[in-house]
Amino acid sequence: MIRLGLASLALALVLLLPWPLAGSRTARASPRLLTTAHLVVLLALALLPAGWLACLGTALVALAVGGDPPAACWLGLDVRGWRLVADAVALAALVPLGWQTVRLGVRTWRAEPRPLALAVADRRCPRGGGTVWVIPSERPAAYAGGVVRPRAVVTTGLLAMLCPLEQEAVLEHEAAHVRLGHPRLLLLGAAIDRAYGFLPPVRRAWEGLSRAMEVAADDEAVRLVGRLPLLTALARVGLARASADAASFTDAHLRYRIRRLQEPARPDPRASSLVGALGAVLVAGLSWSICAFVDGDPAVSGLAVCALGVGTIGLRPTWRWRRRRATPGQTG
Repeated sequence: MIRLGLASLALALVLLLPWPLAGSRTARASPRLLTTAHLVVLLALALLPAGWLACLGTALVALAVGGDPPAACWLGLDVRGWRLVADAVALAALVPLGWQTVRLGVRTWRAEPRPLALAVADRRCPRGGGTVWVIPSERPAAYAGGVVRPRAVVTTGLLAMLCPLEQEAVLEHEAAHVRLGHPRLLLLGAAIDRAYGFLPPVRRAWEGLSRAMEVAADDEAVRLVGRLPLLTALARVGLARASADAASFTDAHLRYRIRRLQEPARPDPRASSLVGALGAVLVAGLSWSICAFVDGDPAVSGLAVCALGVGTIGLRPTWRWRRRRATPGQTG
């Protein structure tokens, strides 16, 4: 029961973390580190409650039939038996997540630009690396998405609203999303929000994740183009929202991004160190919990595999992936 109490305490801490991570003190931390922290919290909120329910269900069943409650229960672990019950409870709790992941994955795949659309698109190569596809369309839109092969897409309708420097800032922003691995991670976060968004901590963590991703891409664009072109581009898009369908920009964080660019603050190394350390602890704790659910006494090699899996997902936004640039002016 001691471990069950520790598991409950860990779950309670994960449920509370989205609020301090979205606070004013952590807002000056590195956006990429904040993205990692919010992402791992979302993963924990999706997986740990299922394990905790399995652990609790196993204990209740054991007591109901006159057996001993699990002595080594850790977020779903039961080494003394009733493992089938634990697995069934955990799988039942994870069904909504699996369904939403498949549903959003199929929808995203269907929405990806088809070869015919790309054949008439202009292929731009931003300074930061990667490719942005400019598709002929009067509808102002810009997004980075995709499952199999994430792409950054901007329409000519949006670029027509902007001057050349502002256009470059938007292209760098969308390309940064792909370099930082945001499209697939955003899909995973959206699936968790769709499945468990009725829980306030999940909604808060999802809002923090989506905002941190946008801010991280903004910082990449500012690093390459400058602050003013991106600021004026966002302001123009914000003004156009009232008279045009700019669906890809109608997010709740647009005003925050504009205010952040208007009043730039120096990054706080202490806040970044705190968020980075917290992210590392979350990755380690979630890795241990997953391993403990699979194996009652995980070996070092098993823990390494679990840590690699969680770390690959959670720490992906902290490093840039840069595709070799194509020949300038090349179209496709």
